[in-house]
Formats: sequence, structure tokens, C-alpha cells
Amino acid sequence: MQTKRRHVVAAGLGLASASILDSSAIAGALRAAAAPGTPVQSLFDSTRTLCFGRYALEAPRDTEQVFGEQTIDAFFERYPASRYPDAASLLRAKWQEIVQQARGMPAGLAPGMLGPIVRGPVSGASYLWLYKGRDDYERGGDCNLYGAIRVGATVHLFRGVAGASEHIGRDQALRDMTDLMRGMRAWDGRSVPRQPGVCMRGVFIEEASNRFQEIMSSGFYFPSLPDVSFSVLSNKNASVDGENGSGLLERVEQARAEQPRYPYRFLRRGKRTLHRLWDGEEVLARRADGVLEFDWELVGRPGDPARPSWFEIGLRTGVAHNQVGAATTRSLRDEQAVVLWDRLLENLKFRVAVPGATAESVALR
Repeated sequence: MQTKRRHVVAAGLGLASASILDSSAIAGALRAAAAPGTPVQSLFDSTRTLCFGRYALEAPRDTEQVFGEQTIDAFFERYPASRYPDAASLLRAKWQEIVQQARGMPAGLAPGMLGPIVRGPVSGASYLWLYKGRDDYERGGDCNLYGAIRVGATVHLFRGVAGASEHIGRDQALRDMTDLMRGMRAWDGRSVPRQPGVCMRGVFIEEASNRFQEIMSSGFYFPSLPDVSFSVLSNKNASVDGENGSGLLERVEQARAEQPRYPYRFLRRGKRTLHRLWDGEEVLARRADGVLEFDWELVGRPGDPARPSWFEIGLRTGVAHNQVGAATTRSLRDEQAVVLWDRLLENLKFRVAVPGATAESVALR
């Protein structure tokens, strides 16, 4: 279903005609789809482990992975070294960009509010302080710390924050960024790191403290099932206050109450716990045009590495050109899609243990 996490339920979530399959019907469908030789089962005859953030997915060997949002600490970007040969050149470009944006803004920044570019202490790294406003600059208040480092053929740009309102001092912000940079190494995605840390596009960051904000997402596509996509998003420190704390089932019921006519039916919905740890909720729905929209969500605890604030998994069929419903053919029957969904959810785990993880939730032990 098309959902907008942590918002009043979007139009795609209200499933008016609640045709829920009973347990015997589900069991029969699963047995039929799991018969030897079906496309879904044969997909997993040969698998490989794909990593993102602190997670690992055992997926069919030909699965294609596309990294989505990747944030550690406050901000993270990457640029090819062919564009910026070293960290200092990237920071100079960022400096010029900010100055250009600030020109003609009397209450905003001025070029002098940007500190000098400083090298080190990590080899290949450079830093730049940027105050958030004129008063902060004059009083040494809130500011951003930009840091860049080249790893392999890529220059990575971090941004941290410091100041009284951020509850972190400049020295601590610099230590945090330095720790992340020291833990970085080039990573091509083919190996599965065995150390604690996060897998990101082109780089692995060894990090065992779990103290940083982390937003990690990834999409997965299957050449044998060209209209099917699978995606995961984990946001460790997001707010769960107010509407942000409402679960998937609650939002579905709200949408059904607000939208009495909606061309969806349920294949399955209810509570679902994964690996005796992630006590989430799932809704498996079919649109009138045959597109399947499967969702599982967990509302966790901010800052908890084992149960992140927002943890969302989705599967869509009928996908073409990155648009749901655009495909002209369907690769899976409903019952086959349910089998694929169940297998992928069971195969999604932490790559290595994090504090609070169960044994069942860890891929490498």
C-alpha cells in the first residue's frame, strides 16, 4: 500500500472491503505455492548475503541492490574523486556554495563566519566549521562541522552539529566525526564484514558504540521477477511522539473509517513478530488492478539499536520504471507473493549482534 510513514493515513492505506483469508485458506495457499519447482522456491536455490546499515538479507543470488537514504550522525554524502580529488577540494566547493547562498541575506551568514579548512587528525581528512547565524558566530554558539575524507575512489562528506541547543560541544562533535572517519574503509558490497558497524554504498564504517543517529534504507530487485520490488528502511532515533507513535494497523483502521469506498482487499493483516524481537504489524493487500502492496512496520524505541524507532519493510508488484502499477505483466500469483514475502522477512536480520538482539535476529554469530 502507498503509505506515508508518520502522517495522517494517505489515500492508499484505506482498505474498505476487509476480505481476510482465514488460517486454513492461508495454509493451503502456502502449501500450493511452496510445491517443488515453483518460481518462488527455485529463487532461493542459490543465495547470497546483501548488507546495508547494520542489516543483512539472504537473497536470491541474482538480486540487484540499490542503496537508498544513508545517514550516520547528522548527514552523509559521497562524491567521486574524479570531481574532487581530495577532502580539502570538496570542502572548498562546499564553502563557496554556502557563501554564494548567503550573499544578499542581511540576517544570514557572511563569508567570515566560515572557519578555515583544517587538515587531520585522520590522514586524508579535512574539517570546516560553519556557524548557523550571526549571533552564533559572534558568541561561539551553535554551528555545523563539515568533514570530508577520501576513501578509495570516493570522497565522503560528513556534517555534525555542536552548540548549547544541540547538547554537544565542539570538541565532542570533532571527536565523534574523527571516530567515524577512523573506522572507514572502502567496501565493494561483495564481502560481508564481520565487525560491528554500518555498510553503506562504497564504504564500511566500523562502529561498535551504536551512539549515532542512523537512517539506512535499501531496495532489492529480482531479475526473475521483473515487476517485484522489496525495500527496507530503519531510522534509529526518530520521534515516536503523538501521531508518530501510531502503528500500521491503527492507521489502516483510521483510513478505512475515513474512506468507506476503497478498491482493496486484505490477504492478511495483524501482529507479526520477527526473530522473537521485532514485534511489529503487517498488512498484505491487493489493489483492484491486481497490484500487491505488502507492508510490515515496527514502532520501536528512539536510540535502541535492536528496536529502532521506525522500521519499515515493503514489497510491491506491478513495478516498472520505479513506479508501482506501471508494469503490464505480473510475475507472481497472490499466494506466490505471500511465500516470497515470508521468506524475505525471515531472511532479514542484523548482520552481527547489536545490544539487545536475540540470537534468532543475527545472521553472523
